[in-house]
Amino acid sequence: MAIDKTGMAFTAALPETVAAFNSAMDDYMVFSGEPVGHLLSAAEVDPDFAMGYCLTGCLRLFGGASSVHPRVNLELRAAKARRSRVSSREQAHIDAFETAASGEICKAGMMWDAILVDYPHDMMAAKCAHESYYLVGETKRMRQSVLNILPKWDKSLPYYGFLLGMGSFGLEEAGDYREAEDMGREAVKIEPRDCWAVHGVAHVLQMEDRIDDNIAWLEETCSDWDEAVWLRGHLWWHLCLPLMESGQFDRVLKIFDEHISDCDKDMVTRLNDCTSLLWRLELKGIEVGDRWDQLVGLWVDHINDHAFAFADIHLAMTLISAGGEKKLRRFLESQHAYVEGEKSTNSAIIEKIGRKLCLGMIAFRRGEFEKVIEEIEPVRDQIYRIGGSNAQRGIFNLTLDAAREHVA
Repeated sequence: MAIDKTGMAFTAALPETVAAFNSAMDDYMVFSGEPVGHLLSAAEVDPDFAMGYCLTGCLRLFGGASSVHPRVNLELRAAKARRSRVSSREQAHIDAFETAASGEICKAGMMWDAILVDYPHDMMAAKCAHESYYLVGETKRMRQSVLNILPKWDKSLPYYGFLLGMGSFGLEEAGDYREAEDMGREAVKIEPRDCWAVHGVAHVLQMEDRIDDNIAWLEETCSDWDEAVWLRGHLWWHLCLPLMESGQFDRVLKIFDEHISDCDKDMVTRLNDCTSLLWRLELKGIEVGDRWDQLVGLWVDHINDHAFAFADIHLAMTLISAGGEKKLRRFLESQHAYVEGEKSTNSAIIEKIGRKLCLGMIAFRRGEFEKVIEEIEPVRDQIYRIGGSNAQRGIFNLTLDAAREHVA
């Protein structure tokens, strides 16, 4: 058995596997580096390292990869093949990974929470539970998941500051703004590179409409998070929101070009930011040039994924905005086939909420404003279930309000 930096034992045959796992978790905390690369390089030579395949597969899922992605399937099979020779804790991780890959994201989060009952210092379980609840809008569970284990942590433990950062975001999404801001600022004092804690505070400032404070917070911290390749685009997106409210549209477009659109086709969470920002700019009456055309080329490989409703909707928004009617028809047909053939919580959310939001946003772009209201209004109280944050989901209310103005 090997021991990671938080004291958790896991099965490994080679001593260097411990360093690989610790390095991957370090990268995961700051959304930087190559956590998947660290894990795969170890797992491919260590026949007992089931946790390597388990975490790489989860990282792909949390990044927006579909459960049918060939690498996710390969990693799930590899983890399960090792299940009989690893500990009960590791088996529970593998089972949660398999559940997440089946489209039962919330249930997987609950399984990781169950691990934390016996192993409250298992940061992989804490992080996976947090990500799972975020992806399906389970705000109360996301908040409580951290608060349940926080009393069993202290500053002497590795990743304590990062746990505070997770707690900050969960509290903010649940509307506990004062405690969220205090916890987030404390987390950044402990770990200045904790971009998720920066993110939690930025959410508080956004939700409280503290425009100048929000701009100052993100500008003051950007040198600490601009190397966070997996999250920096989202934090620049957060800066753009108050900048738009203050009328700095030229700067927003510059940030989009230099810091947000510099992602690749596999960074689905960052593609969401690109789509959202362009849409918000156009709602403000700002011309975005040919940026939609550039963006659609990155999205097109995900037409058949349907990993999460949130991503599906942003893909539909991009296709209709770029004039890709043929691709849009193919996407809608694929989405219909997915919800007909896949019976999971994820497919149910896409069918009952995501599909209507897709059609509503498509209708807005086509100028069919009464149809926008017809599609979005009935599911307005359920939009949280598509995942993402309160700030991200605000785009649907903004679009609905704009449609109402056109109809009035």
